[in-house]
Amino acid sequence: MSVVCRIAKNFDFKVIPCKFYMQDFSGLTNLETESRGSFTNQSIAPSYKSTLSIVAMSENTVLTSSFNQPSLSADTSVNLTSQSLDLSPAPSTLLTTTLVQAVVPLPRRHSIYGTGEDRIVLDVGSLYIKAGFSGESRPRHVVPIFAGNMKAHWEPDLTGSGGFQRDCGEGCRIIGGFSELFELNVGRTSEELESLYDKMAHYLREIYFRYLLTDPKQRKVVLCESPMMPLKLKQLIAKVLFENLQVPSISFAPSHMLALLTTGCTTGLVVDCGHLETSVMPTFSARPLNPFIRTTPLAGRALTQRLETLIRRFGTMIVHPTNERAIPSKYLTPTVLEDIKTRFLFVGQMMVSAESISSAEKTSEEDQLKKYAPVSSATDIHYPITLSKNGRERQMGTLVVPGWVRERAAEVLFEGDEDESSVVGCLLECLLKTPIQLRQPLASSILLIGGITLLPNFQPRLHQEILRALHTDGRFRTLSGLREHIAYLEDKGSGKVFVANSRAWVGGSLIGSLKSTVVEIAREKYSGKVPDWTTENISEAI
Repeated sequence: MSVVCRIAKNFDFKVIPCKFYMQDFSGLTNLETESRGSFTNQSIAPSYKSTLSIVAMSENTVLTSSFNQPSLSADTSVNLTSQSLDLSPAPSTLLTTTLVQAVVPLPRRHSIYGTGEDRIVLDVGSLYIKAGFSGESRPRHVVPIFAGNMKAHWEPDLTGSGGFQRDCGEGCRIIGGFSELFELNVGRTSEELESLYDKMAHYLREIYFRYLLTDPKQRKVVLCESPMMPLKLKQLIAKVLFENLQVPSISFAPSHMLALLTTGCTTGLVVDCGHLETSVMPTFSARPLNPFIRTTPLAGRALTQRLETLIRRFGTMIVHPTNERAIPSKYLTPTVLEDIKTRFLFVGQMMVSAESISSAEKTSEEDQLKKYAPVSSATDIHYPITLSKNGRERQMGTLVVPGWVRERAAEVLFEGDEDESSVVGCLLECLLKTPIQLRQPLASSILLIGGITLLPNFQPRLHQEILRALHTDGRFRTLSGLREHIAYLEDKGSGKVFVANSRAWVGGSLIGSLKSTVVEIAREKYSGKVPDWTTENISEAI
C-alpha cells in the first residue's frame, strides 16, 4: 500500500514535516518532499488492524488525521487543508479529524555549524581560547596558544635539504612552543600592542574559518571577560572583532557571574584560579560585587615555575639505561612543563606539625626535600623527552620526576606572605571586605573554577587550609564563626555537571541562548571604546 499526502495550496506551510506513525511499528517513516506543500508516494507495510496517523505542522497549526485500516490494498490519498481533512477511500474508516493550535514550537534544525540565530561564545585566556555556539553544553574547540612569528615561519623540507622560510597566508598556522598570549601589564609599548593585534587576529580568524566554519558577519558574539582583564586588551579584542572580522555586535559578560549561573544559583563566592592570577569575586543576586574583588599572582604560572625549579634541582634524565645526569634547560620547554602539570601533579594533604600548624610558610628547596620526601608515598614518573628537528622527531631520553615533587609542587598556592597572599588568604580577605550580612550566604556557596582547581585533591586541601587560617590567623578572627558554614556549590545538586575550567564559557552559552540582557555594543556604535566596570559605561552601548 502507498499513501499520498497533499497540502492544499491555500494553506501556507513554512515547514511541513509530514510523518507516518504505526501503532505496532517501531520505526518512523518521513514522507519525501516533492515540492512546496506536496509529497511523493511513500510505501509502507502496515500489519492487520494497525492505526495510521498523518501529521502536518506549521508555525501555528497542527493538522492530524487517524483511521483504522483492517486490510487496505488500494492506495490511500489524504488531503489536508486549513479548514478540513478529507480522507479516502471510505469515510467510515475515519476515526478523528482535528484542527488544534500548536503548543510545541517546531524543532530547530540541528547542524554541526549551528543555526543562524546562535551566537559565537568566546572565552579568551592567556593560554587557551575556548570557542563555540550558544545553547551548547561545552565549547566546540579549545585552541592552545603557541609562540611563533606571525609574518613568516620555518617550513621543513622532508627531502633532507633542511627547510626554508615561507610567508604566512590565510591557511597558515603558527608553529612554535607553548606560550602565553598576553600579560597582565599588556600594552607597555606600541610594538607590543601591534604584535598582540596580529596574533589575536590570526587566532580569531582561524577559530571562525577553520574550526567553527561560520561567517563572522552573520553572528553576534558573547565575550566572557574576567573582571581584571586589562582595558587595553579588552579594547584590542573588540577592535579585532569589529574591524577585522566585522561581527554585528559584542556582548560583554563577567566570567565569575557566568560560572555561577551554571549551578542554578545567583549568590556565591567564585574563586577563579587560572594561569596568570587567582581572583575571588563575591556575587549576590546575580550582581557582581566588584569593589570587593581580591587577586593574587599565585596561580598556574607560579605553579609552573615551582615545578620547573624542583625538577631541575631534584629530577634526573636517563639518556642510556646506565647513564643518569642533570636535566639540560633546553629540554624543560613550556610544552613539557604544561603536560607534566596537567597530567601528573596532584595536591597533597596538609601536613600537621609543630612548625606548620600556625600557617603555611615558604620553605627553601633543601627544606622541602627534608620535609616532604621522607613522608611522601607518591611514585616517580618516567616522562619521555622527544625533540623535533627539520620535521623529524627523536627521543632524547627519559625524564625522572620524583613522586614528592608531583605531590608538593602545588604547595606554592598555599604559601603566602605580605606581598603575595595565598589562595586561602585571598579568599578570606575577600570575605572580610564584604558586609557582615552577606558573609554567611557567600561562605556557604563557594564555587571553584579555572584549570588549576582541576588538580586532584585541590578542594579538600583548600578546605583544610581555610579551617586552619580561621583557627590560627589573627587577621581573620572575626570570621571564625563561619567555620561551620563553609560549603561548596560543586557538592550540591548539579554542581559537578560542567568542568571547572569551562564553566565561564557554559554560562556565556546560556546567556547567548536565552538572549538575556547584558552589556552589548553594536558595530555601528563602536568608536574604539568599550564599556568597563572600572570606567563609566557607555550609554549608547547598553
